[in-house]
Amino acid sequence: MKRIGLLITVLVLALPVVAPAALDCSRAKTNAEKLLCSNPRLAEADERLAFAFRGAVRRGADPEQLMQTQRAWIRDVRDVCNEAECMLRAYEVRISDLDNR
Repeated sequence: MKRIGLLITVLVLALPVVAPAALDCSRAKTNAEKLLCSNPRLAEADERLAFAFRGAVRRGADPEQLMQTQRAWIRDVRDVCNEAECMLRAYEVRISDLDNR
């Protein structure tokens, strides 16, 4: 189990900070993906989120738990937004949460 956590930590730290590269906008299907690809403010928030996530890992947060909470946040918070302002608020709350870990 510790090896998996270490592997996740190494992988997370090796990821680039710029998150839009992780989302192939030519394949955007969901409303959330389309919003992210079409709104520069959301793209910037997504980059800040990636930076906050990596910072939480560097400060010692459990990477496996962070990945679980990140997936839940994407599914239950971010992806339920139907407009950019809702999604921006969701990002700000998640970034704040990660910054405090």
